[in-house]
This record gives sequence, structure tokens and C-alpha cells, in this order.
Amino acid sequence: MQSVVPGDAAHALARQACRDIEQALLLGADAHAAVHAARKAIRRLRALLALLDGTDLALDDADAVLRRLGDGLSGLRDAHVAVESAALLAATAPSAPWPYVIGQLQARRDAWLRRALAGDPAFGRRRDRLQRVGTLLDSQPWTTIRRAQLRTGLDRSVARARKAERRAHRNPSPERLHRWRRKVRRLRMQLEAAPQLDPRLAKAHTPRGEGGDAKALHRLSNHLGWQQDLRMLRNLVRVMPGVVDRRQLLAQIDLARTAPVD
Repeated sequence: MQSVVPGDAAHALARQACRDIEQALLLGADAHAAVHAARKAIRRLRALLALLDGTDLALDDADAVLRRLGDGLSGLRDAHVAVESAALLAATAPSAPWPYVIGQLQARRDAWLRRALAGDPAFGRRRDRLQRVGTLLDSQPWTTIRRAQLRTGLDRSVARARKAERRAHRNPSPERLHRWRRKVRRLRMQLEAAPQLDPRLAKAHTPRGEGGDAKALHRLSNHLGWQQDLRMLRNLVRVMPGVVDRRQLLAQIDLARTAPVD
């Protein structure tokens, strides 16, 4: 059986992520789902590039473009997440006055999308930037990547996730919890990519401790993300004009925030 060449595998993963981003940026029938898919693919590619930090590849420029692409879509995604979060809470409390809030959030979300498309019709400029990323990636010396460098990259991500966890436990501010979530999510994506880069690396490098494997990290990331979504929804409901029984809705959000992790 032919062994995996880490550099070739990493290049293939990077190019596939670029194709995934480009396909999502075509938007299609459901623009909000497409924005979500694009952001996920951007995060997946940036996680791979972070894993390769310390190799001979010059990836800073490509990562900077990807970061700006992701940041430029964050408002759109957050607006849609607020609608989804409110709908989930409404499904568990049919008598609560959620319909008005959901309608207001939908209008807000759709306004975000209209503004984004007015400034970048059909997301053409965003796709142009992505082509630049592909060109930058294709010019890199992928064959110089060594397995030891991948191990070092994973070690670095494990250490950063654990440091963020310790800081969040000492002071669970929204900023520190968000940073912890991002570090956990990045590590999880790197562990998911590891078998394709080097099967031996994937088997030998399962971090020990709480949330060590990719599935556990996925659950932790989802929980931290849900907490962040609820905080965002609470802030919107708290200042939204015209809300009836605001206290009831805020109390339901607070209760959901204290629910135990499944």
C-alpha cells in the first residue's frame, strides 16, 4: 500500500477547501445556508494553514485574505443564527411570545443580505479574492512538508486550546469563552484532517484529557457555540422595541444557558 505524502495530501485538502468555498459563494437557492457553508470551509482551510505554520510554506498572505473573507460574512451569519436560535427556543415554548421576535429577526437578517449583495453583487468580488488565495497556495513548496512538522503543529494547537480553557475557567467572560471555542474548533478540524495527511499521525496523536478526541471536541465546540448564540440572542431581545412579555423571553434564554451539556 502506497504511503501518504503529507505535502501532497495537504495541498489536495487546501484546494478542495477552496473549491468548497467557491461553490458556497455562488449562493444558490438558500443564500443563508450558503454563507454558513462558506464560513465553515474558510475555517477548515485556515485550520489547515495554521497546522502548517513553521513549515517552509509562506501562508500569511493567503490566511489574511481568508480571515477578511470570513469576517466579511460574520454579520450575515450571526443575523441568521439569531433567527435559528429564536426558532429553537420557540419550539420548546409554543405559548411564549416568540413569533413577533422571530419576525423582527428575519427582517434584520434579510436586510443584512440585501446590503451585502448591493455592495458585492452575486459575491463576485469575494470569489475573485478566493482565486488569489488559490494562486498563492499553488505556488507553495508543498513537498517540503515533513511529518514531524505536522506533529509540532498539533502539539501547538493542543497547548493553545488548553491555555484558552484554563483562562476561560478562571474568568468565564464572553471574550474568553469565545476564544476557547475558537481554539477547540480549530484543533478539532485539524484532528479531522490528520488521517488524510498521515494515518500514523492521526493514530499516535490523540490528545489526552477532557475533550481529547475529535468527537468530544465537536460536542464541546457545539456547546460553547450555543452559549455564544444565546448571549447574542439575549442582547437582541433585550433592546428590541415592541416586545411583549420581554421578561418571559429573557428568562427562557437564561434557563437555556444554564442547561447541562448532553
